[in-house]
Amino acid sequence: MTDRPIVFAGLLPHAPVLVPGVGGEHLAHVRATANAMTTVARHTMNAQPDTLVLISPHSPRQSGAFGLWQTPRLRGSLERFGSPSDRVDLPLDRTFADRLATEAKLRGLRIWAIAGEPLDHGATVPLCYLIAAGWKGPTVILSLNYPGEGGLDELGQAIAVTAQALDRRIAFIASGDMSHRLTHSAPSGYHREAHRFDETFIALLRKGAFTEVPRIDPDLQELAAEDAVDSTVVALAVAGYHTDGHEVLSYEGPFGVGYGVAILFEPGRRRNEDTLTEDGAVSRWHELPAVARRAIEAKFQGGAPASPYHAVGELAQRRGVFVTLRTATGELRGCVGTVLPVEDDLVQETWRNAAAAAFHDPRFQPVRIAELSRLRLGVTVLEEPEAVASPEELNPAVYGVVVATSDGRKGVLLPAIPGIDTVEQQLAVARRKAGINPDEPCSIQRFTACSFVDAANTGTGD
Repeated sequence: MTDRPIVFAGLLPHAPVLVPGVGGEHLAHVRATANAMTTVARHTMNAQPDTLVLISPHSPRQSGAFGLWQTPRLRGSLERFGSPSDRVDLPLDRTFADRLATEAKLRGLRIWAIAGEPLDHGATVPLCYLIAAGWKGPTVILSLNYPGEGGLDELGQAIAVTAQALDRRIAFIASGDMSHRLTHSAPSGYHREAHRFDETFIALLRKGAFTEVPRIDPDLQELAAEDAVDSTVVALAVAGYHTDGHEVLSYEGPFGVGYGVAILFEPGRRRNEDTLTEDGAVSRWHELPAVARRAIEAKFQGGAPASPYHAVGELAQRRGVFVTLRTATGELRGCVGTVLPVEDDLVQETWRNAAAAAFHDPRFQPVRIAELSRLRLGVTVLEEPEAVASPEELNPAVYGVVVATSDGRKGVLLPAIPGIDTVEQQLAVARRKAGINPDEPCSIQRFTACSFVDAANTGTGD
């Protein structure tokens, strides 16, 4: 019998606009979500499940009971959304469904059979991605009971026991969207507090605080008009609330609905190199962008100004740090830093300046949570500046520059900025940033620096 029958669990959103045949040109606004859904589908296939189990909040519901599709073929399409070619046709795992119904009843749950209806978009959209990745095997699809009726953990346990009893390797997909009230054009109207649900939910998944997910404030869930928590709780229960391999891959909300994509459980999955360790120790230079990202996420949660992470080894030194935010196309979105250190180590310095770059760069509006997953973060660590006697000692490809006047105006430009090819350009931009006229006397310093960036980032800051 399989020792660990649950081989994968993930969360996928279900808005039809996320499928290319429906989304069309609008898909460009949710590219990060679509890419992340493709990643989850690929990981699902790599886990080589025998059976795929999915739960959809849009499948038919009855009060006090969970639904279980019982048609021999599970069929649906996105025809009513304008894309009849996006279709699902998968075989039902009848043996698994029947055994699951029995295991659920043993736990006091009521199960009813869904038949004679096409699959809803809550099932069809995630399945379109899974089919595109190659899935065509036995499938089981469930519907939820009504919100607040309980039984979610028991259902997850029944699924896990069924897999164990039948010696089935299963992958479980929770279908769900987050707040439906993020903007004035959102489908459920706007609520100024709705974003708090998304921020709370994503933060818990990112931290692996899975046991806190069922305890999210029900009033907050209701005002957000979300349909992600119950499906996710079932998925977490299926995996026994284990956090192996968990990762939030993306979050976006461009159409007023929050779309989150996450790997909830993937045993044996290795962490990304820039993933911070659970003991809070940060010892590697390339982990600094992850510290910066966590600092911005913590700010959305009203987090403490001090980093919960501690520096180890070389990162325990004090140096100036700049944090740079860029869009996926390389456009600057924020850059703030310190030439001379103000914190006790590089981790604290990064934490402090990341929040400043995201929310207090006067050139830009504060970063919104819906765009954070698409931003690429860079951290530049500075050597101490040294005075230069003339511009001949500068080289914009090698040195950053600090220009300053006696009245305290100061402009800083990092080295190796795209488009800054000459010393004259470098000095002109630095002066302009500080409001120093071209012919106004000023001191000049230079410094070297090392930059560490997200995997997809190629730019530094300015």
